[in-house]
Amino acid sequence: MKPRSTPLLLRGALPALTLLASFLALLEGPAAAEEAVYRVRQTYTVTNLPPDAGQVRGWFWMPEDRPGQRVLEFRIVEAPESVRITRDPRYGRSWIYAEAKADPSQPLRVVTEFEVVRERLSGLADADRAEPLTEQHRLAFAEELRRDEKHMEVTPTLQRIADRMAGDETNPVKQARMFFDYVIMKSEHYSKSGPVPKGKCLGDAMECLAGTGDCCTDQHALFIALCRARGIPCRLMYGSRIKPENEGRDHDPGYRCWPYFFAPGLGWVPLDISSADGAGDHAGEWFGGLDLNRIEWAEGRDFDLAPVSNVRPDLVIRGWVEVDGKHHDGLQRTVHFERDQKLIVAK
Repeated sequence: MKPRSTPLLLRGALPALTLLASFLALLEGPAAAEEAVYRVRQTYTVTNLPPDAGQVRGWFWMPEDRPGQRVLEFRIVEAPESVRITRDPRYGRSWIYAEAKADPSQPLRVVTEFEVVRERLSGLADADRAEPLTEQHRLAFAEELRRDEKHMEVTPTLQRIADRMAGDETNPVKQARMFFDYVIMKSEHYSKSGPVPKGKCLGDAMECLAGTGDCCTDQHALFIALCRARGIPCRLMYGSRIKPENEGRDHDPGYRCWPYFFAPGLGWVPLDISSADGAGDHAGEWFGGLDLNRIEWAEGRDFDLAPVSNVRPDLVIRGWVEVDGKHHDGLQRTVHFERDQKLIVAK
């Protein structure tokens, strides 16, 4: 496997999309009060190859401009010559793709460096500004209203729960807040009791309802299913928390997911139930708000990767690796970040 001799560099990543995202952010709600710049080096290494392995393929997370996030510079500094940036056709999100002959002495390795600005989002769930959803909205966001999505199915049980809670309420923000509070009451994120989840972490709504699903994906799967039961479009994002105590050291930050629901008059509204679950009296700040200590990487589940993967993944945590056409679990990820500055932006 021959590494690239020159870095692949994207300066001012996707400027047209950046301008569009900035314009949409202005339409969606008040300006963020705080932002931070992070310099990040991220390394992916495929490990534990079978002795008879022939070919390795990998799809890896990369940052993009998003609401609350701007990528100032992105470069691939080490990778096989096959490396390229692709977009999945379903969600339109970018991935780093690379393939190589299997070689345990020189494993497939992708190293990226980038600068990213993260903004603190708050106050985006203003029920007084929200308008009722119409049939036109539901047609436009049919994908975010799927009732049959794996592990987030709108079952008769969940339909009854959503209808019992929301009743005749038509304001999507008020309904979503009911579901937000319900999931917090019904579940316990594993971080409240220890460092390791006890559940399967499949992102399963019914496991969360039963009290056996304790990951962010479980909690947010239940929230998404309840929203969709009431015709409220909802989508799932994946990222990582950038904890201040990890600054300057090599580590794997794992992942954190969070949903957005759609409310006419507001746009897509973020929230994080797992962060709210341990926030006590401040839980409400996570309804319509996100902190700046995170990076968003990907969107959705049940992926159509490009180029097409041999095995269709439901969840992609960090990346997806196949060895000779079979899913391979051996993927090591290391992140090193430094926080450059903290800016207070006047509203």
